[in-house]
Amino acid sequence: MIINYGFWTIIVPLVIIVMALITREVLSSLLVGIIMGYMVISHGNIIAAMHLMCKGIVDICISPSNIRTMIFIILIGGVVRLIHITHGVIGLANLIITTKFFVKNKITIQLLAMCISMLIFVESSINQLVAGISTKHLARYYGISAAKMAYIIQTSGISVCSSVMINGWGAAMMGIINIQISNGLISGEPFQILTAAMRYNIMAWLSLLSVLFYIITDVSWGRMKISENIANQLKNNYSKLESLNKNINYKIPSTAVWNFFIPIIVIFFIIPIVLFITGNGEFTKGNGSISVYWSVIIATIVSSIWYLMKRILTFEIFFNEIYNGYTSMFKITCVMLLAFLIGKVLNELNISVYIADIFVGILPSQFSVVFIFIISSLMSLATGTSWGTFSIMIPIAIQLGVALNISIDLMIGAAVSGSIFGDMTSPISSDAIIASMATDCNHIEHIKTQMPYAMVTAMIAIIIYLYLGYQL
Repeated sequence: MIINYGFWTIIVPLVIIVMALITREVLSSLLVGIIMGYMVISHGNIIAAMHLMCKGIVDICISPSNIRTMIFIILIGGVVRLIHITHGVIGLANLIITTKFFVKNKITIQLLAMCISMLIFVESSINQLVAGISTKHLARYYGISAAKMAYIIQTSGISVCSSVMINGWGAAMMGIINIQISNGLISGEPFQILTAAMRYNIMAWLSLLSVLFYIITDVSWGRMKISENIANQLKNNYSKLESLNKNINYKIPSTAVWNFFIPIIVIFFIIPIVLFITGNGEFTKGNGSISVYWSVIIATIVSSIWYLMKRILTFEIFFNEIYNGYTSMFKITCVMLLAFLIGKVLNELNISVYIADIFVGILPSQFSVVFIFIISSLMSLATGTSWGTFSIMIPIAIQLGVALNISIDLMIGAAVSGSIFGDMTSPISSDAIIASMATDCNHIEHIKTQMPYAMVTAMIAIIIYLYLGYQL
């Protein structure tokens, strides 16, 4: 029997969204929404609500796929920390600087920064740090502004990380989708569903095309053009490239680059193998959460052997630093746990049935996709977190898609697409801050120059989502 909780059904997700927009804090917004949801289910009985919430957390934690996702997020924090502490990022930067790999002119240095950001898709902070550190001095030599480089590396890195499923982003999204499958709302394999949905990550694909366009055409406008003109005037102040390379080469062993490559190569190598095994010979049917889970475990083991055998780290430093890496991911892991739980709460509130009753006659199905994109964009802009946004919006998008009989792939794609908008425009986005630091760009200048570019891309995305909506 389906229980009708009335207008309280829709109040719960609305409270989460509004609270996230106002407080810019995802964790507390999710927690308040979960408590409110269980209060509704228990008809205002606070004791029963707390009991249901505790039971819900246990149910989430006994799911193997959920646990794998959360453990992966924690473990990837350890790998990232080890790469940083062993100077792996600077080692790669040195390799690029000293060999002048691919660097021929102004266009190629920008393309190099874009390619580095795209190829290192394991974690968004790593790709931006590597791309920024390894190209910022060369960019100045060729008269490219720090603002332009920050735009290139952040936009490219975020777009690819949100679209490639064999990383932390993919593991998190598959975990959220799996909750909806477990609740019986949708069917299929999380990996296959997410693969199909990534076709509709329009913001990401348009952003990559935009970056490529601005690089090849050397077109700049708005505040970015001012930054570019200043950088072009200052380039004559730099000495010859050969002496520049000597001055900026970081004093670390040349072998430090392997401290970066070893864990990354292991992850890239293990993921397709596990996908092949779990899919019984078919990559597309493989288990994505198991693949990324085992890849990061094996990468941790292999890299630890390397660091200890080469005496790069002592046992004490190794365990201290990997612990620091794990603890740095605690908040994100909590967000994922609550994201899994809110999906369960919304399902128990029968929100899809309520949405069908309310919105079928009010919200034309043609506008539902762009509605999800706009709400996700506003939330990510206010909170500065794409992970926090898609944790909230993917369950809502799926529920709305089921209620209105709209392609789930399209709805998930729109939710993810809107989620990365805030990463590109919000001054409190951690990725934006890292991009500014990696390129030595004033942070506010980075936001002011990048925001108009991202907004134009978002406007085009809205038009495309409207078109796709009318094709339903």
